Amino acid sequence: MAGLFARIERDNLAQTVLFTGPEGSGKKTLAARVAQKLLCPETCGRCPSCKMLAKGIHPDYLLLGPDGDSLKLEQAQQLKAFLSSPPSLASRKVAVLAQCQRLTVEAANSLLKVLEEPPSPSYCLLTADSAADVLATLVSRSQVFALAPLPRDTVAEVLKGKKLSADQTWFLLEYSQGILGRALSLSADGDFWQRREEIALAVPEILAGRGDPLLAAEGWQDSPESLALLEFWLRDLVLLQAVPDFTPANRDYGGALAQCLAVCPAKKSRALLDQCQRAREYLQARCNARLVFDCLALMMWEV
Repeated sequence: MAGLFARIERDNLAQTVLFTGPEGSGKKTLAARVAQKLLCPETCGRCPSCKMLAKGIHPDYLLLGPDGDSLKLEQAQQLKAFLSSPPSLASRKVAVLAQCQRLTVEAANSLLKVLEEPPSPSYCLLTADSAADVLATLVSRSQVFALAPLPRDTVAEVLKGKKLSADQTWFLLEYSQGILGRALSLSADGDFWQRREEIALAVPEILAGRGDPLLAAEGWQDSPESLALLEFWLRDLVLLQAVPDFTPANRDYGGALAQCLAVCPAKKSRALLDQCQRAREYLQARCNARLVFDCLALMMWEV
């Protein structure tokens, strides 16, 4: 943050900036802070500019995000018109285009000219999960800043204020992989913790041939976290079988992990973890979620 603010103060920030990082890493928050600095150099929080920004009514600030699954041509045209008009109150105009990886090709191409040569008093701040997901011609016109995961101790310090057990905190530190926003949102998500418990109960039963794999798969397809939770469960199995004295992410379910280890050899654990990666690819390709989870659960059930 300090480095970005210093660039603004030295007038060394490109007019088109791309912030990248995993969901929950703070891209949108950072873009909002940079926008405030551009519109109020003191970021005082008290002036008319800061107050209008806080209320979302600043005439020289525009925030755009996906309309459904994509950013369409109409939104790109709105952005171009905004950047091309002179500022009303501040000395410059600032637009934030969130999740720009969702721009349709038509919309992205329509922005190339205005992002390559933005009108002098305007800035466009883009966000995306990864630069690799953004049209290369947009990336080449941007100054790119990649947000790195936070140190484990930093996330742990923030989680201290949450009503979590030591084991829940341990799990979130592993599961969030340094993405603070993800850790915070999941810490208070009752459905998430319930789904984790359901998986901890179901997987040992399926691996032992006692549980109904298709019934479990029917429940898994309804939660976006199911696949990641299954991956972490299987990751624990693989590492417990390969690394002496390994402490699993799911350490509070030690008994259930032991049941799995008793019936699931290392070769099968590795194969199931690989199947999770294939399942993720299938889901990203919009394959039928029920079939994807059916295949994974049946593979667990097979001897």
